[in-house]
Formats: sequence, structure tokens, C-alpha cells
Amino acid sequence: MGIGTCRAGLDGKSAVRTIRSLAAIGMLAALAACQSGGPSEVLDVSSNDEAFTEADLRAYCPRVTLLEGTAYLRTYTDGNEGNPDEVVHQAVISDVTRTCRYRNGQLFMTVAAAGRVVNGPKGAPGSLNLPVRVAIRAGENLPYSQLGRIDVAMGGGATQFIFRDDQIVLPEPETRNLQVIVGFDEGPYDTP
Repeated sequence: MGIGTCRAGLDGKSAVRTIRSLAAIGMLAALAACQSGGPSEVLDVSSNDEAFTEADLRAYCPRVTLLEGTAYLRTYTDGNEGNPDEVVHQAVISDVTRTCRYRNGQLFMTVAAAGRVVNGPKGAPGSLNLPVRVAIRAGENLPYSQLGRIDVAMGGGATQFIFRDDQIVLPEPETRNLQVIVGFDEGPYDTP
């Protein structure tokens, strides 16, 4: 049965339940694929927020893009920037996504970025703190810019991470001109 046939056979409430079920299954599969720890490591995806409504699913939700040059982050030993033999860690953001909800004239967004980190020739097991910035442009304005950090426990191989910013609240946009940007940000940090 094709998607069009399936969609035509569902009423509004059934379609929303079906979309919610498929979204939950997809999210769980994606999170399971990104989990890097052993059986004791559990990622809590529960939420006390209200359920998504049909209006939320149809509403404008701006796309997330990686700002050019910010999808990769390499750290080097002191004084050896650019020397491939002196790389301590290399991190990459491979996927980005977002969710949007509208309530009381405001847009509530959650933005997530997933990626992995590997040790370089000078790397060793330990803890690494990655700086990730989420910014939102509205034309020439920047109504949101927040630097977040995620701690990653490095082992001997590649380690996966998921960064999430669920603190975004903006006035409901009057035009569809929002651009959500995610990327590593090495500073300086005294700027927006």
C-alpha cells in the first residue's frame, strides 16, 4: 500500500496518532544508533511537555543548517596548530534536527546535533568538553545565540554524542525568515 493510499484512509485524529507513533519509533531508532555506552548507559528521552498537536505538525518550523566551517573541530598540542601529527581530538557534527511548538504567541524550539569524536595521534582516554553554539537569524537580526557545552568521555575509539538545546523561546514569527544555525564555536566567547 502506498503512502498516498494509507494517508487517504485515515481521519485527522488517526493520522496524528500514526505520525506520532512513527516519529517516536524513528526517534528511538536514531537514539539507539547513537548510543555509545554499555548497557548501563541510558538516554532519558521522556518529557513532561504537552503532546504535539496537529497544528504543531503543520506549523512553520525553520530548518537547521551547519554554518560553513563549524561542523569539524580539531584540537592540537600547544603551539602545533595545523600539524596533523599533533592532533589531540577531532570532532564532527554529522546530523542536526529540530522540533517546534507554538503556544500563546510564542515559538518553542528544541535543536539537537549528533556527531562523534575520535582521538588523534596525540589523544588519550579522558574527558573532552565540546563547545556547541545554536544561533537563530531573523533577516539581519540575531534574536537567539547560546553557547552550550557537552562533556564527552573519550575511550580508545570513536565516541558518539548528542547535544540538545531546549531553551529556545521566540515570539511567533510573522514571516518565514528564520535560519537556525548550529556548529562548534571555539570563541571568543564574549560575543553573541
